[in-house]
Amino acid sequence: MECGRQRIEDITSENEVVEGVYALRSKDVPMEYRHGYFFRMKVADASGEILVTYWGGRDEGAVRMKHDLLKVNSLVRLVGTTSSWNGRLSIGINPATGDIIEPAADDEFDPAEFLPCTSKDIDEMFSELMHYIGAIEDSFTRSLLLSLFSDHDLASSFKHSPASVSYHCGWIGGLLEHTLNVVSICDKISQIYPDLDRDLLLAGAILHDLGKVRCYDVQSSISESVDGRMLGHLVIGTGMIREACDAIPDFPVNTRLKLIHMVLASHGSNDKGSPIGPSIPEAVALHYADEMDSILERFILARQSGGPDDIFVKDSILRTKIYRL
Repeated sequence: MECGRQRIEDITSENEVVEGVYALRSKDVPMEYRHGYFFRMKVADASGEILVTYWGGRDEGAVRMKHDLLKVNSLVRLVGTTSSWNGRLSIGINPATGDIIEPAADDEFDPAEFLPCTSKDIDEMFSELMHYIGAIEDSFTRSLLLSLFSDHDLASSFKHSPASVSYHCGWIGGLLEHTLNVVSICDKISQIYPDLDRDLLLAGAILHDLGKVRCYDVQSSISESVDGRMLGHLVIGTGMIREACDAIPDFPVNTRLKLIHMVLASHGSNDKGSPIGPSIPEAVALHYADEMDSILERFILARQSGGPDDIFVKDSILRTKIYRL
């Protein structure tokens, strides 16, 4: 890590000079204020994110040039001073007093410094996932899963990919963490409802987000890949499953059909992103397990956010206020 650089979680007081390199997560368009033009941004590292405001002068063209120079999902080097805005700490950049913000070379830094990572042990989680695969009784289903996850490149991507850009488990190892949670929930469901095909349910849970290994570009920030934007993880994932099934002689047509159906129906309905709704009980169980894990995780993180005096915090995606006390 760069010498002297403050981690965002360690920026805790007003009137503190902050100097370092951070990932630019987002930026707003420049707007006029009484002394000139300003724009706001969010920067982040692995420990969190913070608002930054660039207080420019009256030369609108110069402010817009600075705004255009700073690219979202790239690194920026800044020197500024903290203050409180709307009850939260933020960093002010005032070039008139010597503050700076400028692009930094991405290849000079370790991306892990700027990306959140799962708090769980990735190798232990993957071992647990492989244990579930090894316990599947149907030989064709087990062979399918082993053929996929014994591939070194795919396994590495699956272990380190996020589950989303920001909605849920949007961190390194998030895809594996979310998948293992969904598999664990489905395992419990299969115990409560023994009429379900446990092998099919667990296999569907393991595969439901497989396509996400090709959906994200992970550098100093997490962003959608071209394939992720143009095709989506359901289409990518079902294509990977089809290829893997085709490589196994005599793979049962009905098992293949059900697995692909479960992946396509995992969002539950067309308005939630699935091209088709569940038509088998295992697909219903998978959908609600997937939804429960993603929503609960977002509720928990939202409850942990906010200022010390906040009784409620609002989540724009959940469209509700979460009680914190």
